[in-house]
Amino acid sequence: MDTEPRDLRLLLTLDALLSEGSVTRAAQRLGVTQPALSAQLARLRTLFGDPMFVMSGRRMVPTTRAEAVREPLQRILRDLDGLVREHTSFDPGTASETVRLGGTDYVHAVVSSGLLARLSGKAPGMRTALMPFDAERVWQELETGRLDAAIVTTFVVLNQAKARFLLHEDFVLVQRKRHPRGLAPPNLDELCALDHILVSPEGGGFFGAIDRALDAMGRRRRVAVSLPSFLLAPAVLGESDLVCVFPRRLAQAHARSLDLLPLPFAVPSFDLQLIWHPRRHHDPAHVWFRTELADHVRVLAESMPPDGDQ
Repeated sequence: MDTEPRDLRLLLTLDALLSEGSVTRAAQRLGVTQPALSAQLARLRTLFGDPMFVMSGRRMVPTTRAEAVREPLQRILRDLDGLVREHTSFDPGTASETVRLGGTDYVHAVVSSGLLARLSGKAPGMRTALMPFDAERVWQELETGRLDAAIVTTFVVLNQAKARFLLHEDFVLVQRKRHPRGLAPPNLDELCALDHILVSPEGGGFFGAIDRALDAMGRRRRVAVSLPSFLLAPAVLGESDLVCVFPRRLAQAHARSLDLLPLPFAVPSFDLQLIWHPRRHHDPAHVWFRTELADHVRVLAESMPPDGDQ
C-alpha cells in the first residue's frame, strides 16, 4: 500500500470512526461536516482496499480489516501525541486535558477524592476520571491509554511500568460506636468468635488475607457477610454487631461512626505506588499530574499517619 503525506490525516478519521462507530459523531469529534467525513471514508476504503465499515441494522461496525488496524493505529497516534507533548510546555491554568486514574474503591476514597479539589484549584480546565482497577488488565490499559496512571499496591508487579512510592498502609479492626463488646482490644480468641465482614472485590468471597494469616496459626474466624466494596461496609457495620478489618486510613475517615481497635496478631501491611507507562514518562502534563498527586499524598500521609498518631 503506497501512502503519501496527505493520506496520514486520514488515519485520524479512521481512529475517530473506530472510536465513535458513527459518521455523525466522528464528524463532530473532528470538527468537519458529515459529507466531508463520508468523502474521507471513501478514500480510506480505497487506501486499504476494504469496505472498512458496514451497516448492521442501524449501527456501523468495522470489518475484520478495520479491527486488525485498530490497536496498531492507536499505538502510532499515541506515540505521535507523546512526541508532540514532550516538546510542548505545559500550563495548568490553561490545560484542558482529561486524566484517567485507576484505583480500587479504597484508593479513590482515601487518596483520589482529596486530589480532585487540589487539581481543580490549579488546573480548572482539566478533567479527571476515576477509573476502576483490574490487576490483570492494568498494564494493557496503561499501554492502550485507557488509563494514564494507576495507584496500586506493591503486590502488583509490572516490571515494564514506571513507579513511584506513595505511602505505607496497615490494618485495624473496626466496629460501630457503642458496640456491646466495648472498646477493649480483642484477644485472638475473641476476634475469632466475632462475626466478620469480609470485603471481596471479586465478589462473593469468604476467605481472604486475614483468613490466610489465621490459618497459618491454626485458627479460623467466622465471616458472616461478604461485600464487594469497603465503601459499603460502614453502613452495614452501623446497623449490626459485625466487625471488619479495614485499611487504617479508610477507617480513620469514618472515625465518627466507627471505633478503631488494634488487631491481636501481625497482619501484613502494604505500600501504595503510582504506576504509569514509560511512554508518558517525559510528557509535561503527565509529569505535572504525578507531582501534584505525590505532593497531595505526602500531605495526606503527614496528617493521617498509619500508626494513628495525630
